[in-house]
Amino acid sequence: MDAVFLRVLNMSVTACYIILFVIAIRLLLRKAPRIFSYILWAAVLFRLVFPFSFESVFSLLPVNAQPVPENIMYAGTPRIQSGIAAVDQAVNRSLPAPDVGVSMNPIQLWIFLGEILWLAGVAVLLTYSIITTVKLYRKLQYARHTERNIYELPGIATPFVFGVLKPKIYLPADISEKERNYILRHEQTHIKRFDHIIKLFAFLVLCVHWFNPLVWIAFFLMSTDMELSCDESVLKQLGGDIKKEYSASLLSLSAGKRTIGGCPLAFGEGNIKGRIKNILSYKKPAFWVVIIAVLIVAAACVGLISDPQGSGLQDGNPQGGDLQENGVQGETLTVEDYAEQFVRDQLAVYETAKRADFKIIDTQITKLERLDRFENMFDYPVELWHIEYRWKPDDIHNAALSMGNVNIEWIIADKEGWILEDSSKGFSALVFSYERPEPRYLGRIFTNDGVNGNGDTVAGRETLLRVHFEEQGLLPHETYKGEHIVVKFPLSTGETCQLLLSQPVTEGDSGIWCVERWMDGNGTVYYDTPQYDLTDYAPGETDGTALDYYRVLQEQCESGQNTWRLDPLEVSMDYINNGLGQNVSLAELEPRYNAGAADFEETPVSYYIGFIVSEFDHDKPGYFSFNLDPIEWLTLNDAERLKEIKVDPDSLPNGFYIHNPNTYSQHFQGTDETRFRIIDPAEGVSHKDVTMGEFTDYLKGFTDFVPPFRVVTKGGYVQSIEEQYVP
Repeated sequence: MDAVFLRVLNMSVTACYIILFVIAIRLLLRKAPRIFSYILWAAVLFRLVFPFSFESVFSLLPVNAQPVPENIMYAGTPRIQSGIAAVDQAVNRSLPAPDVGVSMNPIQLWIFLGEILWLAGVAVLLTYSIITTVKLYRKLQYARHTERNIYELPGIATPFVFGVLKPKIYLPADISEKERNYILRHEQTHIKRFDHIIKLFAFLVLCVHWFNPLVWIAFFLMSTDMELSCDESVLKQLGGDIKKEYSASLLSLSAGKRTIGGCPLAFGEGNIKGRIKNILSYKKPAFWVVIIAVLIVAAACVGLISDPQGSGLQDGNPQGGDLQENGVQGETLTVEDYAEQFVRDQLAVYETAKRADFKIIDTQITKLERLDRFENMFDYPVELWHIEYRWKPDDIHNAALSMGNVNIEWIIADKEGWILEDSSKGFSALVFSYERPEPRYLGRIFTNDGVNGNGDTVAGRETLLRVHFEEQGLLPHETYKGEHIVVKFPLSTGETCQLLLSQPVTEGDSGIWCVERWMDGNGTVYYDTPQYDLTDYAPGETDGTALDYYRVLQEQCESGQNTWRLDPLEVSMDYINNGLGQNVSLAELEPRYNAGAADFEETPVSYYIGFIVSEFDHDKPGYFSFNLDPIEWLTLNDAERLKEIKVDPDSLPNGFYIHNPNTYSQHFQGTDETRFRIIDPAEGVSHKDVTMGEFTDYLKGFTDFVPPFRVVTKGGYVQSIEEQYVP
């Protein structure tokens, strides 16, 4: 969604300049037929609909077609690059700089709120349009069919066209025959030119770009040019002698009010005054006027829908400003150019940090080398480059104090006062794509995120890069295409987790399965990176991508070795027991076949049972916590488990047994939404909902024996606490 919103924002910003150009060109063409002004709006529609274009030396666009970088949320210094220095400087000064002591970039919150507002606006406009369309459709049921696609409807003050595939013309019931003739010719011209479809499509585009006031202006001006050009077409067909009569017919309708509101499937004849004035002043244009108008419109359309040459390189610079100011923009940017910009942006964050009482007097890039080149993530290659850099402050003492106050990880490199970036997340790696021969910068990753391993191997760095792209919405949340299986399993703590399995090499019965990622009960996803050690299977193969690893295992399986990899449940058992160190039986696995990434991303629900051994602690507003001593609630249906713990089923008191070998407790956190259920003594064994206060008082009423409670959690929070009936 972030990528979609930013793409729409970029298209809307670019369209602003196109709209202003079209308005200016309309003034030049005011003596030309209005059809030429009408055609010009196609360039605006193109910019608002298509996120791509072509480069041309004839481009009239004075700005970067992608002023807001797609990865602005992850930039060290968020900046736009419109190509207009004054605009860039004004906007960039207002953008929030990230606080290096905080994990979330403030601009991410801005973009999230913008997405919510944008979607709400689209929903409101579409809902309103649907409602008005339904109301109008019901009203049209009373129209009288006269001929072909023509209907008369009493009570309407102005004619209009309604419909898409089979458009119908609706006329007021009390118009004269002469007025009827002119109006029908006008409406039939609309239908012949597909204006009813064009205006519907333009309205839908307006709904997407509703936040842009210039798009609203463009929509109304386009509608005006549509009507005026249609009037001129009627005059051209019937001759200029009808101007007075045609104007009189419009004047008779001028007292009417439009009745179709915001219905996108119908449009009436507005702007009567402007149309009459245009009709009365209409003259058949001279041939040379038409030729000049054609040339102007053709040149303008090419210039407005094309991007300036070299603009694609600008798209790759997510930080913008500094490269432009240093005169690099417009040239072919190299990895070295981007690396220098990256260092400048990082230092800008440090220098603007809290209590930053120092200045950087020198910088050095000490290492810049290519690590990997991945060919299979996209239709184009992606590279990782290892970068190391250092900088020298004017006062090492002040720098140490300032940087320490904002939790920046750093080390003093030597006595000369050089400082190196030092992070527990590993070293920095710059990401570049190669849709073209020149690189495009896609951000920075650290080679150890603390969750999905580190970048010591090619496969490890490939995983970290995939995580980076998935978070930006550039890759789907699945590593391998094809069929997937989600397998749920319990941990020894009672927490429910799940695996996502796929076939990385060969699909079908002959393909091996692998665990590509797993999720714990809190909803945290862990990507699996194969431990790349194939020396036993392929001598000399000590490093490579994950797919290289699985290809070797696939070949091994096809030769008759380790055929258990063909069974997804066996693969799950091996991963859980050996990879995660859990003791799970095959019977405890819950597979879901023909699943997808969306199924896996649904956080699993975990079930616990035990004794509440602490009071509720209200550590912060809206939340509470408590401890639970977990137990096993065993009945006669658990014969195997009873046998395993050496309990005679015939000796079970009242048909159940509480197994509690350990007295350690588990910590849980609930919210104001947590549901509390206790046994209703008036109803036997049924439960009733109570408030937290009532539940607390209920617990205090027990003295000798406190019953166990069943706890349901999802995403790390307690969904419900329910009393277990004890016979």
